[in-house]
Amino acid sequence: MVTVSDEESGVSEIFSVPNIRHLRIMESVARNASISRAAIEVSLSQPAVTQAIAKMEASVGRPLFDRAANGSYLTAAGDVFLHRVKRFLDQSDRAIRDLHPGDGDRASARHITSTQIRCLLSIARSTSFSQAARTVGISTASLHRAAREMEANVRKPLYKSSKYGLTLTSEGAELARKLGLATREIEAAEDDIRYLDGVESGKIVIGALPMSGAYLIGATIADLTSQFPEARVYVTNSPYGVLLNSLRTGAIDIIFGVLRRPEWAVDLEEEALFSDPYCIIGRAGHPLASQAAVSTSDLLDYEWIIPGAGTPRRRQYDALFDDMHRRPRITLETSSLSTIRSVIACSDRLTLVNRHEVETEERLKLLSVLHWTSNFPPLAKGITTRSNWLPTPIQQRFMNLLRMRAGQAPV
Repeated sequence: MVTVSDEESGVSEIFSVPNIRHLRIMESVARNASISRAAIEVSLSQPAVTQAIAKMEASVGRPLFDRAANGSYLTAAGDVFLHRVKRFLDQSDRAIRDLHPGDGDRASARHITSTQIRCLLSIARSTSFSQAARTVGISTASLHRAAREMEANVRKPLYKSSKYGLTLTSEGAELARKLGLATREIEAAEDDIRYLDGVESGKIVIGALPMSGAYLIGATIADLTSQFPEARVYVTNSPYGVLLNSLRTGAIDIIFGVLRRPEWAVDLEEEALFSDPYCIIGRAGHPLASQAAVSTSDLLDYEWIIPGAGTPRRRQYDALFDDMHRRPRITLETSSLSTIRSVIACSDRLTLVNRHEVETEERLKLLSVLHWTSNFPPLAKGITTRSNWLPTPIQQRFMNLLRMRAGQAPV
């Protein structure tokens, strides 16, 4: 299944948050290989620990432990699930500790409940407390109570009053971002466990930048869904700033396109896949299309479509005519390839793009690439991911297929 959207992905608006105490109990049983020792460690009775493990197994849908006379040992599914559980607990505990750097207090993290996390995440993604309460399925009073309990647990103001009502403080928004990322680990565990049964399913959410290279990403998606029919692919198309925020909050898994990570985004990493040279395009049969060599002077006689200010392509367009006594007339500013294609098809306008961005249109002879020699360095394009991201099997398959396709792309 493939879903394409021109807005920020809403594939998973409210994250699934299991009982955190049960997760800590499972981790203790696995580490001690013993229910009795774990019961002492978490200050519960053995029957309570046994019941907690049973509920976790019912939630996962398979046994997590093999019980033996000399202890309790992880099954294959339990081992896979525990790996994600540890990542969830580590990230959520660290998110709480980051509110008080240097004091080393771990106790407050252990008082946080799944309800409190769900409420915080809902508030972060809603415009009001009443909307957040409806999303979670509780009363507004219950939401306020959970919000204040969490604020007391973390010993930090998470909310502030505004003309719109209570909203998140900067600390609250950052905590919500980090806890939201942590919950993705539990969501990914289901796909990891199904992989044990030989079922390669699951989803990947791709943020594709405008003009990023539709043919390459489309061919990779076709490869993935052909080889793994149960894979679900979601593609959202948005400007870089929107996708950057979506990646850092866990709403998407990767950004595909121009590599332009800000220096402050130290939690992200980039991988260059290919270099994309600049070219100038016009309609099929454009007067300059048959010209053996197109000079900068030739370009002045035609109207242009240019991208928005601040983009790499706009900077190169501005530099293109720096040494000329005049500049061409500009009639449209857009980064929408569909708009560019439509306007160019019925006029003699020109625009500056990268070669892979129009590969599909060039194959279908919907436009002409002029014989113009670029002095601009090609753009580095590839993927941006979170530094600590652990892909599921189907996400890793997609990444490998994309790397293979990029390696075959013509320069």
